[in-house]
Amino acid sequence: MNQPNRIYFLGNPYPNGHTLEQFKWNGRIEEDESIWFDFHLKTDDYYAEDQSEDDDEEFKGDWYSKGVWGNFHQCTMSSTHWGDYGIKINKTSQKAVFNDFIKDDLLADTFPLDDDFDYDEIAFGIYLLGHDTCANHRIKITETAQNKYDIEWTGKIALTYSGADEFRHDFELLLQNAEFDGFYYPKSWSLEKATDFFKTNFKDFEEYEFVDLNPKSNKREYKFKKK
Repeated sequence: MNQPNRIYFLGNPYPNGHTLEQFKWNGRIEEDESIWFDFHLKTDDYYAEDQSEDDDEEFKGDWYSKGVWGNFHQCTMSSTHWGDYGIKINKTSQKAVFNDFIKDDLLADTFPLDDDFDYDEIAFGIYLLGHDTCANHRIKITETAQNKYDIEWTGKIALTYSGADEFRHDFELLLQNAEFDGFYYPKSWSLEKATDFFKTNFKDFEEYEFVDLNPKSNKREYKFKKK
């Protein structure tokens, strides 16, 4: 059974998975007032818990080789690191509470991909064995405590860096008691404009507060986060 707070790349040389160096989940408001979720993760070194080398067996491909994985060290999968899209939240009513955004599984770049699918407009970029491609994301989020959530995330990977274009490989991730980092809104917005937006769109507005991103700076920037 997979352990929590690890990511597993199924069938790779590390069956015990990989621990995470970084994880962040936040919301993002665009200038057009659309609402998005961003996710960012970075693993520890692939070989952090297993520094043994490949057995002297026939080379079966990059995915199965510790030597190849060792050359690339760590995985980053992110909608923010390279400026990718993330997942758009479709509101079903004018005013919503946070749990409305997560009551259904979050889906992105689901199969089958259209023939004209634009690989430059993906939800998440991934650096795995080079700059590869990930798709068919399914993210299930379950509240466990005040602003704490379990996150189950699965998807498919194509090793496009080495020339493959088929999504042959799977990843799985279970995070326990992850924290939602809050909603970030455009820097061009005043605090008054942001307040008006969140009051208009969030039924649970009073459960949030504006948190100063850099109290030591003379420039005020905030995020909107659960208390």
